[in-house]
Amino acid sequence: MPLRAYLRPPVRELPFPLEEPGCRHFLRPRQALWQGARALGLEPGDEILMPAYNHGSELQALLDNGLEPRFYEGTPALEPSEDELESCTGARTRALYLIHHIGFPQDAPRWRRWCDERGLLLIEDLALGWLAERDGLPAGSLGDLSIFGYYTMLGIPEGAAVLRRGGPSAATAPEPAEFGWRAVARRQAGRIVLRAPGSAALRQRVMPEPVYDASADMQLGDRASGPTKASLFLLRRLRPGRVAGRRRENYRTLLGGLRELVPAPFQELPPGASPLIFPIRCERKLEVLERLGAKGIRPLDIWSATHPRVPAARFPGATARRETVVGLPVHQELRPRDLERMIAAVAEVGG
Repeated sequence: MPLRAYLRPPVRELPFPLEEPGCRHFLRPRQALWQGARALGLEPGDEILMPAYNHGSELQALLDNGLEPRFYEGTPALEPSEDELESCTGARTRALYLIHHIGFPQDAPRWRRWCDERGLLLIEDLALGWLAERDGLPAGSLGDLSIFGYYTMLGIPEGAAVLRRGGPSAATAPEPAEFGWRAVARRQAGRIVLRAPGSAALRQRVMPEPVYDASADMQLGDRASGPTKASLFLLRRLRPGRVAGRRRENYRTLLGGLRELVPAPFQELPPGASPLIFPIRCERKLEVLERLGAKGIRPLDIWSATHPRVPAARFPGATARRETVVGLPVHQELRPRDLERMIAAVAEVGG
């Protein structure tokens, strides 16, 4: 977050869906999904067609509502396959869960029609893809239920939204928010540390990386928590309308130097994408993560853990992505020299 953002006047209008009358804000997308699924009237035992390649927290939110996932692998382009979906659909199937992976928009109109023809609900997941659009239509605007993670795109500590077509978006209203300025201050300190000379060693002393606990990371937490007042204050001052364009510019720059390492379907950048990260494929993933970290780069070990309910052996494509994909930052605060440094570092480290 740039320091100047604190002094800006708030923007008059926020991007979709944050100005929609039925939009509700929660701490994280998982709470937004739990609330939205309850508001849809889904009942315990109802089945959801769910991609096997998922974070795990969204799956846990559905399980905590008593819903049953029917997993699908999808195509190499991370799109659902109609034949596979048909084979998974049963008498209790109620919805298709569609993830717009890392801000690359899916063909939602196609899957809206597919669901309508079968009397199914469409749930759109933009936990990691807020601001994406396709043919001028905001991703998430066609779902019976759509969830959005705006904190992931803005660099604030928390903030998610849920929108339901034709009814209340949440089963209950979010709890009153805390102030949350301490978490913002930690993030601001992290930004300063990352830009300091010798940032890798300094960051490790000042802000050591916590030990990752996959089980804890997938848990629902307080299902009624809302974002803090600090995050809502910053939401209108971080110029969200400019974020997707800056991220696309940074993605294109990295693509120019690292295209051969990018897995499908991310080698081409669609006009309406809002990329969360720049994915690269690494056969020596753990080594690459460690060596990039030592160079002051904070790569993301994205979706590396499999939720216990996902039968990993049945979905080799999802398993391969978990074992090999690393995400490089493309956020809007990166400078040209930061991007050049990343390209050089990855070229030196290799995949």
